[in-house]
Amino acid sequence: MNKFTLLLVAATVLSPAMAPAQGLVPTMDREYEFCQDRPTEPDWMQNLHVRESYKRLLIQSIYRLESYQRVADVGDCTCDTLFPSWTEAVQRFNDNYLHLEQFESMQTRRDFENQGTALRRSVRELCEAEGNW
Repeated sequence: MNKFTLLLVAATVLSPAMAPAQGLVPTMDREYEFCQDRPTEPDWMQNLHVRESYKRLLIQSIYRLESYQRVADVGDCTCDTLFPSWTEAVQRFNDNYLHLEQFESMQTRRDFENQGTALRRSVRELCEAEGNW
């Protein structure tokens, strides 16, 4: 190997462009712009087997819709109103949707998401006025 090839290889390997970009690797730490103390999902939801992940997505959709409905009903967007405990959403899932197969669960999730999208604009305006969006 001649000196030029060796120098080229060394420059390529040691180049800063080849170093991993800092800040581009996602971490599990969550920092929010508002409502820092929002409740986390239950651990069991985060640890579901990949074949049961559709259950987690449905519970998340239920949680989002219930949160939006609560904000719309109460007329304020405090952090406790927008981000309540996961207990009610999990209970609603267990009582009504636990038995669903994956396809049925996906259809139900789509229904919840459509309802949430319908409420989102009015809730967003209210929450933006309070600085929680």
